[in-house]
Amino acid sequence: MKNCSTFEKWLRLGWVLAIAWMLSVSQVLAQPGTCTGTDPGGTAAANGLYAEYFSGYFEDTPSFFSDNSNPPGLVRTEADVNFASSSSFGNLLPVAGGTAQDPDRFSVRLRGSIYIATAGSYTFHLTADDAAYLWLDNSALALPPDIGSALIDNGGRHAALTRSVTVTLATGRHNVLILYGEDCCDNALVWEYEGPGIARQVVPTTTLCTAVVPLPPAPQGISYSPASKALPTGASGSSGAPTVQDGGSPVTGFALGNASSLPAGISIDAATGILTAAATVPQGTYNVDVAVRNANGTSTFSNVFQFRVTAPLPGGCGGTDPAGQPTSAGLYAEYYSGYFADDAAFFTNATPGLVRTDVQVNFPDNDSFGNLLPVASGTAQDPDEFSLRLRGSIYIATAGSYTFYLTADDAAYLWLDNPALASPPVRTDAAIDNGGYHPAVTQAVTLTLTAGLHNLLLLYGDNGFGNSLVLEYESVSLGIARQVVPGSMFCTSVQAPIPVASALSYSPKVLRVLVGSAATSASPTVTSASPVTAYALSNAAALPAGIGINTSTGQISLDTTVPEDTYSLDVSARNAGGVAVFARSLTVQVIPPAPSGCSGLDGGGKPASSGLFAEYFPGYFNDDPAFFSTASPTQSRNVQVLNFGSPESWGDLTGAASGTPQDPDGFSARFKGRINITTAGTYTFYLTADDGAFMWLDNAALATTPTLASALIQNGGQHPPTTVAATVTLSAGLHDILVLYGESVGLNELQLEYASTDAGVPRQLLPATGLCSSSSNAPLPVTLTRFSATSQNTMVAVFWETAQELNSAYFVVERSANGQLFETAGQVAAAGTTQQQQQYSFIDHTPLSGLSYYRLRQVDTDGSVHFSSVVAVQVVKQGTAARVVLSPNPSKGQLVASLEQEIPEAATLEILDMRGQVVHRQQVPAIASQQLPLNLSSVPVGVYIVRLVTAHGILIQRLLIE
Repeated sequence: MKNCSTFEKWLRLGWVLAIAWMLSVSQVLAQPGTCTGTDPGGTAAANGLYAEYFSGYFEDTPSFFSDNSNPPGLVRTEADVNFASSSSFGNLLPVAGGTAQDPDRFSVRLRGSIYIATAGSYTFHLTADDAAYLWLDNSALALPPDIGSALIDNGGRHAALTRSVTVTLATGRHNVLILYGEDCCDNALVWEYEGPGIARQVVPTTTLCTAVVPLPPAPQGISYSPASKALPTGASGSSGAPTVQDGGSPVTGFALGNASSLPAGISIDAATGILTAAATVPQGTYNVDVAVRNANGTSTFSNVFQFRVTAPLPGGCGGTDPAGQPTSAGLYAEYYSGYFADDAAFFTNATPGLVRTDVQVNFPDNDSFGNLLPVASGTAQDPDEFSLRLRGSIYIATAGSYTFYLTADDAAYLWLDNPALASPPVRTDAAIDNGGYHPAVTQAVTLTLTAGLHNLLLLYGDNGFGNSLVLEYESVSLGIARQVVPGSMFCTSVQAPIPVASALSYSPKVLRVLVGSAATSASPTVTSASPVTAYALSNAAALPAGIGINTSTGQISLDTTVPEDTYSLDVSARNAGGVAVFARSLTVQVIPPAPSGCSGLDGGGKPASSGLFAEYFPGYFNDDPAFFSTASPTQSRNVQVLNFGSPESWGDLTGAASGTPQDPDGFSARFKGRINITTAGTYTFYLTADDGAFMWLDNAALATTPTLASALIQNGGQHPPTTVAATVTLSAGLHDILVLYGESVGLNELQLEYASTDAGVPRQLLPATGLCSSSSNAPLPVTLTRFSATSQNTMVAVFWETAQELNSAYFVVERSANGQLFETAGQVAAAGTTQQQQQYSFIDHTPLSGLSYYRLRQVDTDGSVHFSSVVAVQVVKQGTAARVVLSPNPSKGQLVASLEQEIPEAATLEILDMRGQVVHRQQVPAIASQQLPLNLSSVPVGVYIVRLVTAHGILIQRLLIE
C-alpha cells in the first residue's frame, strides 16, 4: 500500500469538508413540509418568492398588476427580499427605465408563503423607497388586494422609509404578498422579521416558498357609512349597520378588535355590527377596530369607524350646522379631492367627498388627518392632493387681545367674524394669509375680540409630500399660554353677521409734541353703521404708560412722561357688530428741543422744531432735481432723523408711493432744514442709499433747483444700498441742508451719518437734537462757487469765485490756527452787484506755520456779514519744504508714497483714521527723494489722513481707501 503525500492528504480532507457542508445545506433547505406544490406560473415550488416585474410605477393601485394589457416583462424567483441599494435588483432592462445598475419606473409583485416553525408574536419590518405593501394569509390571496387590509402600508412616493407591524402567528405556512413600485431615483426594498428566538434579520430563503397555500376565505372587508360620529360629552350615539364582504360564507358574529384600548362605554352588537358610544364615554377621539367572523375564520379590520366625543357646547352655540344637522362642539369639516391652489372659489364649485366634524385643528404630521381615501391620493397614513374647508364659530369667554398662530404645509387661510361669511371669501380680508405652496410655515396675527361667538372659516390644501395644519392661540394679557385652540371653544354653527365700523381716521395723522410736554389729539372721524360704544388702544402693551385714549371720544392723550420717540397707534372701535381694529391710525412724535438759533417756520408753515421737514412725491425723480420743482408732494411731515434702514421704517406713504404701507415703492422724498455744528472743524458726511440720493449744504442747499455739480455728496443712479462719503470744514452754527432721495423699486434705504475727529464726534446718525426743520430765509447775497487755499513755498494763495453778487462791499480773508479763533490776513474789494462770474485772489505772505485754516468774511454795503466754509492748508517753514505724492489715490490698499525734501532729514510717516487713531506708522530715512511702498489692504474702506512728521513741521495729505 502506497503512502499518501501531504498534498493528497489535504486534498482528501477538503473533499470531506465540502461534502459535509453540502449535506448541512441540503438539510437546511429541505425542511419538511415547508415548500411543496407549484408556484403561480405552474412550475414546481422552490425556496424563495415568485417575482413578476412590470414596466411603470403602479401608483399605489393594486389593480395595476391585474391589468391584462400590462403583463409582466420579467418573471423569476427571488431567494429573499433584500434589495438594499439601487444596484441590488440587478439588470431589469428593458422592463425598467434608468440603467442596469440603477433601474427606475418599474413595479414588482412577490407571491408565495412563509413557514413559521414556532407559534408566537412576530414583528415584520418593510423598508422601501417609494410605495410598498405587505399582506399575509387570506388577504394575500385577493387579486387585486385591498390596501385597507394591508398588514404594512408603506405607500406613496418617499425616500427610504421603514414601517413595522407585530402579529401573532400559528405554526405552519402563511401566504405572502408584497407589492412594490419604484418611481425614480434611488430604489430600496428589504423585508425583515424577528420573533421567538429570532433576532431581527432579512426573512431567510429557507422559510420562503414560491407556492401559496389555498385557504377557505374568511371575511374580506367591512365598511360603515358615514365612517365617524361626533357627540357632545354626556350624549350617546350609534353607527349605522356595516356593509361586509363576507368571503362567500355568512357572517356569524362581530366583535371589537381593540376593546382593550377603548373606554368601557363603546360596544358593538355581536349580531348586527352596530357600534354604540354610551353617555359615559369621556371626551376624546376613538378609532374602532372590528373583528368579523364566518365559518372560515375571523378577520380584524383596523380603523373602520371613529367616535369623536367633544366638549360641551360653548355658550350661545345653537341652531344647526351648514348641513342642517343639530350643532355640536368642533368645526364642520368638508374634504375635497384636489388642491385648491389658493383659489377660494374652488370650494363653491366642487363637491366634498368626505364630511365630518373635526374637534380641533390639530394635524401636526402626515398621518394625523386619518384615512382620507378615496378623497385624497397618497396613502391612508399620508394623504396627498386634497383640500379642506372648516366652518363654524369660536367662543371667546373674555374680551381681550388674542394672538392666533396658523401652521400649514401648503396653503392655509383664516377668516374671522363677518369676513368668514363671504362666499367665496376675499383673500385680503383674511386674518391670517399663509397661502402658497411651501413646507410647514407659521403665520400669526393679534386681534382684540369681544366676548361671545365669532364666525370662523379656515381653508387648507395639500399639494403633495408632507401635510400639516395646526391652529393655536394665546393671550398674554389674560394669562393664556400658547396652545392648540381647544375643541370646547368651537361650534359647528355660524352666526348672523353684524356690521362693524368700517373706517377711522385722525386729522392731522401726526401728533407732534415736545418732550416733557402734554398734548391731546382731536377726536377721530369714524364710519360706522351703528354708534361706536367704546374706543381702545389695540397696541397699548407696546406703548409707554403716558399714552392713553378716551374710551368715549377716541381722543389720544400724552402726559409729560412719554419719552422721546415715534409711536404708531392702533385704535379699535366697538359697535353693536363687534370690534374693528384700525392699524397705524395716528403717529405720535415726541421730539427733543430744537437746537439753539432754530426759529421761523418749516416748509409746512409750522413753527420750527428739531428734525427735518420731509415731503413725499409720487414717482421716481431719476436724479433730476427739477422734478421737485414741477411735482407736488402728497404727504409732508417732520422726520427726526434720516434713518430708514428697512422698508417699514418709512411709515405709511399711501398716496405718495406704490407698493404697500409696509414696503413703499416708486416715490421720491425731499428733506430740508438746517444742521447745527457746535464745534468748528472738519466733518465727514456719509450718505447711504438704495437708488438715487444727493446732499447739499449751505448756499447750495437753498437753490430753487440745485445743480448736481454743487452737491456735497452724489449717490445717484439705481443701485443696491451704497455709501458715499464727503469731507468738508464747517464753522460753528447752523448750516442749511438739503437731501433728495428717490426709490424706484425693490429695497428702500436712506441713512445720513457724520463724524469729526476735530470735534470729537464719532461716526453716528445726524441726531434730531442737531437738526432744525426750518431753512434760512434767503441765500447769502453772494453766491460763492469756489473757495480754496494752497501753500506756495512759504506763502499761501487764496482763491475764490462768485456766480453773482448783491450789494457786496468787500471780502476779508481770515486765518486761524485751530479753526475756531480767526484773525484778519487781508482784504479785497468786491464787485458790488453783478450777475457775472467774478474771480478773486489774495496772497498771504506771512502765513501761520504748519496746519492752518482760512475762511472768507463777506461784508455787504449795509454792514451785514456772512461767512464762507473753512478750508485747511499746510505750510512748511522755508528751507524745509517737503512734498508727498500718493499714487494711486483713491487706492484699493496698495499704493506708493513719493517723498521729496529740499533738506533731507529723518521723518515719521503715519496713517490716521477719521477718529485720529494711528493705523500705520513707519520711519523714513533722511533721503532727498524716495518712494515708500505702502500695503494698507487690511485697512477698512474709508477716508484717512497721511501725516509726515519732521523736526521742522508736519505735512498732511488726504487718502481714500475704497
